[in-house]
Formats: sequence, structure tokens, C-alpha cells
Amino acid sequence: ALGDTSNGCMSTGPHFNPAGKEHGAPEDDNRHAGDLGNVNVGDDGTVSFTIVDKQIPLTGPDSIVGRAIVVHADPDD
Repeated sequence: ALGDTSNGCMSTGPHFNPAGKEHGAPEDDNRHAGDLGNVNVGDDGTVSFTIVDKQIPLTGPDSIVGRAIVVHADPDD
């Protein structure tokens, strides 16, 4: 189900990739829509960031509204 974060977030599935593109960096045109890059967490364990992205739709059949957003502990490659 959309937004399901059970099972240690494993139920969310792989990176969001409705266009079937290759893994890439946030600035790449050919990348998963879910390839959003890394965030730096402060010593107190908190983070604040803003993402501006043209590949993440908020409307239509591939909208991310209602989906989970998972931040992994390890850096992305």
C-alpha cells in the first residue's frame, strides 16, 4: 500500500522510478525520480533540507502524494 513503512521500511519498495530510468545523481536527467541525494545530519540527530525537483510529480498517475519518503542511514552512491 502507498505510504506503508512497516517491516523496517522494507515495505516501501525500491526507489521511486516510474519512468524506468537508471540510478543517478539528483542533477542527472537520466535518474530514478527517487534519487534525491544525500542529507547531512547534525550531531543532535536532526536534519532540515529543501528539495526542488522536476522529476517528482505531485499530481497525475505517478504522483508521490500519499507515498512514504525513506531516508537511509548510509550515504547514497
